[in-house]
Order: sequence, then C-alpha cells, then structure tokens
Amino acid sequence: MNMIGLRMLLVVLFAGTTLSACSFFAPFATCEGTESAVANLNGLPALDLRPERATALDGGLAAQAHCTEDSGDAYLIAERLYSYDGTREEVLEYYGREAPAAGWRPVGRLATGPDHRIAVFCFESGDRPSIVLAFESPEDLREFYGVEPGPAPGGPGSRIWFRWSAEAATDGSRIDC
Repeated sequence: MNMIGLRMLLVVLFAGTTLSACSFFAPFATCEGTESAVANLNGLPALDLRPERATALDGGLAAQAHCTEDSGDAYLIAERLYSYDGTREEVLEYYGREAPAAGWRPVGRLATGPDHRIAVFCFESGDRPSIVLAFESPEDLREFYGVEPGPAPGGPGSRIWFRWSAEAATDGSRIDC
C-alpha cells in the first residue's frame, strides 16, 4: 500500500470512529411528555410544609410546577413562594425541625450566612426528589416573580421572602443537591 492510500485509510477510520462514538452518548432530556411527572412532583406532601405565619402567594410564578430546559437539559420544579413577618432564623428553625420529621435531611449546615445574605439550603430524602429552601432578594422578587417586596428588612411592616421547592429529573426521579 502506498503512503497516500494509508493516509486515506487512516482518515476514514478516524472519521468513522469519531462519528460513531457520538451516537453512544445519551441525548439531553427534554420537557416532552413530562406532564404526569410534573403533577406528581407538585403533589409532594412536603411542599405543604410552611411556618404558621407564612403567607403563600398564589398563582402566576409564585406557585407553579413545570418542566424547564436549562443549559440544554431539562428538569422538573414545583415551587411555593412565601412572605413571612418573622426572621430568617425562625424559618430555618422551622424547616430544620419539620423537614427531618417528614423524612428529608438537610445537606450541610442550616445558617443564614454573613450579613444575612441570600442563602440556599437543600434537603434530601432517599430516592425522593430534593427540596430547596431559598431566601429571595428584593431584586429577584421583582425580576422573576413580579412581586414588590415592601418595606426594607428590619423596618416596620417588613417581611422576608422565601421559596420552598422540589426538583426532580424529567421522569420524576431524584436529583442530588
């Protein structure tokens, strides 16, 4: 075999193995056909947990369940947005007690962080979907939920805002925190 023939053979072998290797990877998940899994996630009993003085925002983006495609891959989310006239520490204490009683354990330490900055906490439970507690900033409330947060934190009539949400793979299976 001459040198040109050998080179052509190598190019064909390289191109063939490269193209066939791509077909071995699983395609990204999409939101197609996830309606039943979204409904199941939205009915997760742990999503009903909330402190006594927490007020749920109904409708719109404040209480929703859907499939979302983010970064080329899809996942399910069911969320509840609450305003609360107490402190972050009270919310953390509540979920630190009630989530484990319902079978979800916190991943990491539950604390508000320096200067009460936005904090996100995740809870896991065996093969059930993970649940996230997130304190929302006034900017995010306006931009993502269309909610006016009201008076500045710490002032009269002030409230804190938090989101309690469950996340799962498109088939409803667990996603790690």
